[in-house]
Amino acid sequence: MQVAFVTPYYNGACDGRYGRFHDWIHAVRDTDNPPFDADVYAFTASNIDEMLISTPYGYLGEATELWGTKWNKAEFLLNARRIREALSVGNYDIVHVLPMDTIVLPTVLSIIPDVPIIIGPDIGGWSPVRRGSFEREKPAAWAKNRFRYILKNGLARTVRYDRALAFSEYHRDILESFGIPTERTDILRPGVAERFNPRIEHNSGSPPQLLYVGDFSAHKGYFQFLDALSQVDRPFDARLIGAGDPDFEHIRDLGISESVTVEGFVPRADLPTHYRAADLFILPSIDEMGPNTQIEALACGTPVVATDRPGINEYVSDDAAVFFSPRDANTLAEAIERALDDLDRLKRGAREISTSFRAIDTAEALADTYRNVLIRSSVGDC
Repeated sequence: MQVAFVTPYYNGACDGRYGRFHDWIHAVRDTDNPPFDADVYAFTASNIDEMLISTPYGYLGEATELWGTKWNKAEFLLNARRIREALSVGNYDIVHVLPMDTIVLPTVLSIIPDVPIIIGPDIGGWSPVRRGSFEREKPAAWAKNRFRYILKNGLARTVRYDRALAFSEYHRDILESFGIPTERTDILRPGVAERFNPRIEHNSGSPPQLLYVGDFSAHKGYFQFLDALSQVDRPFDARLIGAGDPDFEHIRDLGISESVTVEGFVPRADLPTHYRAADLFILPSIDEMGPNTQIEALACGTPVVATDRPGINEYVSDDAAVFFSPRDANTLAEAIERALDDLDRLKRGAREISTSFRAIDTAEALADTYRNVLIRSSVGDC
C-alpha cells in the first residue's frame, strides 16, 4: 500500500500536531516491517530527509522560520505548483492531506481525480463547541475566527474526501461542527516517538519535581498554575518550559521564585529528559483537542495533573492522573497536593501505560483506516 502524505510543514522542530505527525511517519520509515510505504510532499520543510519527495523552495524561509508566522500562507502559494507537478507523476493508493484549508487541500484535489483522500487530524480552530478556548477575544480576532469557521464549513461540504481523522472524541465533535459528519470520522489513538520512554526507574526526590510544558499563556493555564503553586503547602521544585513571557515579576510577587526554574523554549528532541526527571506533569489548559505534551509525559512514565475536560481526560485513567474541576487555582493546588500524597501509585500506573502511546501503533491504526477506505472504494467501483 503506497501512501502520499501532504503537509504544510515537514519539520522535526515543530511541536504539537505537526510534531506528532513527524513521529508517526518516522516510525514507519524506521521499522523493519512498515504497515505501508509512504512519501511526503511538504509545502515547507526543515530537517529534510529521504521521505521528502520534492524539496520546498523556501523563498520566504524554512519551515522552522515560518512556523506560526504570517508568511507561511504566502510560502504555501509559492510552492503550490511544485506540489501539483510532483504529486501528479506519483502512483498512490491513498493520498492523506493533514489539514483542511484553502491552499493545501485544494492543491491536492485539483490533480487527484480518483484516488481516495484522507483528511486530518491537523484540523482545528475556533468552533462553537470550544466555548472555553478563545476567551477575551479582541474584535479583530473574533471576526477572523468566525470567518475561518465559515470557510471550514464551506470546505467540508464541497470538497471530496473519503475519511477524516480526529485526535479524540472531543475533536470529533469539533469536526462535526465544521460540517464533517461523525460517521465519516475515525479517532486516531495518539502515539509519539520511541525517545519518549521511561527507560530507568525514577525515584522521587526531595522536594518533588513538578513540570509545566506549554506556552506561557492564559489559554494553556500558565498563570493559573503559578497561582496554584503559591498555595501548595509543602516544598517543591517546579520547572517551566515554553515560549512567551514567563512574567518573572508575578513569580516574585507570589513568593515562589526560589522554587521555580524557567527554562524557556526547549527543543522537542530534548524534552524526554525533562519528562523523566519530573514527578508530576501539570496540564492546566482551558481546552485541548488531544494534547501532545500529556501523551509525551505519559509515554515517559510520568503521571499527570490535568484539567477535567473532554479531549484531555480521554486517554488516561485515575491510575496515572489526577483531574481537577472546576478550573481555578485553588482546585489545581488541591489536585497537586492529592497527587503528591499518592505519588507512588500514580507513578506505577503511568509506567504501566507508558507503552500504550507508541508512534508505530498509531501508524498501524492509520493502516487500518486506509485498508477500510480502499475496501469501501473497491466495493463502490463494483
